[in-house]
Amino acid sequence: MEAFITQIQQTSMVEWLGAATGLIGVTLSIKEKVLAWPFFIVCYGLYAYLSYSVSLYAAMSLNICFIPFSLYGWWKWGMASRGKNEDHSSCKSLAIAKLTSRQRIAVGGIGLFATIGIGTLLSRYTEGAFPYLDAFATSFSFLAQWMLSRKYIENWIAWFVADAAFIVLWAMQGYWVAVGMFSVFTVIAALGFSSWRKELSKRASQVQ
Repeated sequence: MEAFITQIQQTSMVEWLGAATGLIGVTLSIKEKVLAWPFFIVCYGLYAYLSYSVSLYAAMSLNICFIPFSLYGWWKWGMASRGKNEDHSSCKSLAIAKLTSRQRIAVGGIGLFATIGIGTLLSRYTEGAFPYLDAFATSFSFLAQWMLSRKYIENWIAWFVADAAFIVLWAMQGYWVAVGMFSVFTVIAALGFSSWRKELSKRASQVQ
């Protein structure tokens, strides 16, 4: 217990800021707020640095790639809200949707092959820690981010799976604030899925 408290006390400001901006971003995204994206950008920049410092190279690359992806999401949601809401703060006009059966198969296949491919490259050509788990978490996070930018409800399922993998990765590295953040993320992902599913049902009933 003392060791755990010591680790928390020694947690860097970068890790605290990464956790805070990530949690704010995810909370805002559940509410379909465009403001979520700038918080995501800051979070990904900070976690790219943290990932590099503990040799999680796939996670580092993921967070770097997420920055332009977040800019796209910011533009996509912002374009949808422009002219629809006076404060331009939310993007209700970009409707929540479901993946088609073909898209679900494609997403699962891409996630599997990306995990194997990235994991193999990391294990052979780098000294990265836990290459296949790192690759798995990275692959499904990337897919989740793409689905979130398009407002597919399945993004929350992918986030839940990826966040669970990141809990293990950061715990093995002793980054307990990150572990706490990703633990909260798994709960938020479940809440996000529930919230968006209710919104989908509400819109379906209105159409009928």
